[in-house]
Amino acid sequence: MGPVVVRTVTEEAHDGGHSEVFLELFPVRSITAVVEFADGTAVPLAAETHTDRPAAAYLAGRYKPDRSLMSQRLWRRSGGADAVFAAGRSNIVVSYEAGRFDSTDDVAQKYKNAAELILINLWRSQQDSVGAVSEYDVPASSFPAFAVPRAARDMLLGEIQESRVMLA
Repeated sequence: MGPVVVRTVTEEAHDGGHSEVFLELFPVRSITAVVEFADGTAVPLAAETHTDRPAAAYLAGRYKPDRSLMSQRLWRRSGGADAVFAAGRSNIVVSYEAGRFDSTDDVAQKYKNAAELILINLWRSQQDSVGAVSEYDVPASSFPAFAVPRAARDMLLGEIQESRVMLA
């Protein structure tokens, strides 16, 4: 899962030589620029659409939990067909906005509730606690066995599944 509140990412560099690149943050709200550097020459790539299939293009995958957003995957396209990004190190440069909401006030309640459950779970290990053994008080620590409690995981199930698919 990526950022909840929108962040602007400028000039994130990726290695070429493959048919796709994976952006670091997702879901992606908008892509402002994709530039491919081939032999020192900057080639701006245009977004491919159903009606426009330019020779120098990219196609962004859709984010399954919210189809109005894009996933982290960008394919290189040329005239409506799959292509390969120019080979090189850090020669594919992408600028984009990632996140789901404009501000923290706009964040859906399910994300706030899940964050609260996760924080409660993680802070549990910092609480002083005592357990009783027979007639004696014995120090006991409550270290969480996992960071994301089942209730929080269930609230965000679609988001977590999409993250696993993207990272696989």
